[in-house]
Amino acid sequence: MNTYLNFGQNDVIESDIDVTCIGAFDGLHKGHLELINKTKQISNNYQIVTFNEIPKIYFNNALKPLLDNKKRNNLFENLKPTNLIYLKFDEINELSSDDFIKILSLNLKTKKIVVGKDFKFGKNRTGDVNNIISFFGKENVSLLTDYLIDNEKVSSTKVRNYLDSGNIEKANKFLGRKYELSGKVIKGLEMGSKLGFPTANLKLNYELYLPKFGVYGISCKLNNKSYEGILNIGITPTVTDRKKIKVEVHIFDFDKNIYGENLEVQINQFIREEIKFNSTVDLVKQINIDISTVKNK
Repeated sequence: MNTYLNFGQNDVIESDIDVTCIGAFDGLHKGHLELINKTKQISNNYQIVTFNEIPKIYFNNALKPLLDNKKRNNLFENLKPTNLIYLKFDEINELSSDDFIKILSLNLKTKKIVVGKDFKFGKNRTGDVNNIISFFGKENVSLLTDYLIDNEKVSSTKVRNYLDSGNIEKANKFLGRKYELSGKVIKGLEMGSKLGFPTANLKLNYELYLPKFGVYGISCKLNNKSYEGILNIGITPTVTDRKKIKVEVHIFDFDKNIYGENLEVQINQFIREEIKFNSTVDLVKQINIDISTVKNK
């Protein structure tokens, strides 16, 4: 696989390609995978064309990605395209729709193309699939209509909405994989240890979209070994009055010192919302219930 980073209007790919698949691929969910699989059905000599920055996030800094760049790249690699191309969005975004199509044709050597029916491009999003069809010919353009799961259109917006509501099972179903966070274990207030439930406080490697505050059942990977546990995302209001958001993992039946280690966390299920308890005694009772819920799932 050839990877092109920050591909601009003066760059040209080296190899001839049978078919191009293009999209923003925000979250790389099952709808996106369907688009890529449709491309592979035409030819295995294909390329994935996307952007070095997700367009909707480029225009809205408050919106966080669903997937870090490293994981996104690894998932693309597993799909075995001939070329993986990240267009330099801040440059490409300034082009007219006609100039963008010329880059597809000349710089990216596109002959056939697979694209979602709602794809927009060019300065101020003036171009759409009709422009692509007009240039490449209807016989050379394959459009993907809405991809449905449980009669619902799969989209990155829907995934974020499900994360917001704590419906992690539906978010995972739309993604086609478990939602994942990763980070380095750092020292915290050690309140978990004092309560009898030592936690690994994570400094996230990437600032990703966080699910609803609450407790989750998780699987995690540490030094290539897998463990089960619970995850708390929130401000831990019972033990501190600080408003800083924390991501804490309690690993079942585990007592090793792992400060400085990297922990990968896959979120399996939502257990409950984060609430402020009247006392730490009540909190401990609830944590025991949380652990029992996950272990007996």
